[in-house]
Amino acid sequence: MVPAVVLVFASSSSRDSFWTSFGLPEWARGLAVVGWGLFLTVVVAISALIPYLIFRYTLADDEIVIRDGIFTRTERHIPYSRIQNIDLVQNPLHRAFDVALVRVETASGGKPEAVLRVLSLAAIDQMRARAFAERSKIAATPAKATSDEEATAGPSSHIPLISPLPTSELVKLGIVSNKGMVVGGAAAGLFYQQQWDFDWEDQAKEYLGTGVEWLDTAAGRPVFGVVAAGIAIVVVGLLLLRLFSIGWYVFKLHGFTLSRIGNDLRAEYGLLTKISRTVPTGRIQALVSKESPLHRVFRRQSVKLQTIGGGMTTEMDLGGQGGGKSESQWLAPMVEPERVPELLRKVDDSIDLPGVVWKPIAHRAWKRVFRRWAVVALIAAVPPTLLASPWASAVIVPFFLGAYVHARLYVKHSAYSLAPWGLLWKSGWFNRTLKLVHYDKIQTVAQRESPFDRRNRMAAVLIDTAGGDMTGHTIAIPYLERAVAEEIARRLYLESSHRAFHW
Repeated sequence: MVPAVVLVFASSSSRDSFWTSFGLPEWARGLAVVGWGLFLTVVVAISALIPYLIFRYTLADDEIVIRDGIFTRTERHIPYSRIQNIDLVQNPLHRAFDVALVRVETASGGKPEAVLRVLSLAAIDQMRARAFAERSKIAATPAKATSDEEATAGPSSHIPLISPLPTSELVKLGIVSNKGMVVGGAAAGLFYQQQWDFDWEDQAKEYLGTGVEWLDTAAGRPVFGVVAAGIAIVVVGLLLLRLFSIGWYVFKLHGFTLSRIGNDLRAEYGLLTKISRTVPTGRIQALVSKESPLHRVFRRQSVKLQTIGGGMTTEMDLGGQGGGKSESQWLAPMVEPERVPELLRKVDDSIDLPGVVWKPIAHRAWKRVFRRWAVVALIAAVPPTLLASPWASAVIVPFFLGAYVHARLYVKHSAYSLAPWGLLWKSGWFNRTLKLVHYDKIQTVAQRESPFDRRNRMAAVLIDTAGGDMTGHTIAIPYLERAVAEEIARRLYLESSHRAFHW
């Protein structure tokens, strides 16, 4: 009902014109709005109560059985061995009554297999314990312990990986990210819905007139004040977006903790709405570490993991019925670079980042990267040359210099490694990315040659996993010498085909 309330107050002009068309006085219009709201409340309450009275679930010996439906009855059988996540969401009302919304996810992707909207915390603990215990018994091969401590502690061991993330770290995360665009988009939608009669010229004179007049006087040029005012607006807008981004992460990831319970990773976070996610370590398909220039300013990295199916669902989707693959799960929103190898080793003891031997891509690849960006620079220089002056084509010189620097740095910071346990790929010099994939998680290995690749006797190697991005490949290694690409593809095929894949 929250969106309905926002809509009623946001579209005041449309609402008033609607009720006025019936010839109702002002007091009657107010009663009509209240009556309509009460009617919606009753409808929502009934629509929630009936499914609650019909919904039933049973924890059988080897599966969860769920029965629901009013006119069309549905009975679903979810084997414990197929369950990937049992996640819970608690908003303030949930916490007031010690209940939670529970999502049961398998590797099928899309929306979750089951959503239990009001379940007691005791019942959730019972479901998790039963499902994960049975899953461990049914699994063909148990996952390896990450340490001697965990091996002796048993499946109920609890190993903290990340203590509650301080608010200062969330502030840094907000600064390095662009989540403020979400709030900006919502504000733009609200502004459009209001249909305000906004006079940009008058408002600019009112709020910026004094500053523009002062700058004009100081510079002696009217245009200088306008340009400076425009730059000031852009700067203030960027600062507001960063503040919104900070607020977003403080609100969504407050108190972020990560722990390992047996062979499962459990992350808990949220200020008002508490979210608890459980991901079996055996279902992790890839690990991704990212580092932007602002990350390097704070000496931090952000690490995520990709899993099968619903494990890539966003935090926003956890509170509703939606699902699908949208983004990876946080492993460490902000972490010091020197702690990343230790963190990954605790997640999987076979990962040894310090011992990785990196191999570069083809050295002559920088020429191809440079030529590609040089063509872009030439195309960008055409409009100013034709519309302004032939001298405007001089802008292409810094573009060429930038393309050359980018090409050299791109090749310098791109490298791969065929470790004993899996494939690693790092790329990017401005925004740096490190991806890790185990051999037994590889689903497909492809060698691709574009016309430009064939001309330069090069090729690219493409890797996909079960939890890969629908819009691209889990790992794509470009600009390899053809013989090297063939050897990498052959090695990956042999390594992956001789290892059993476990869901």
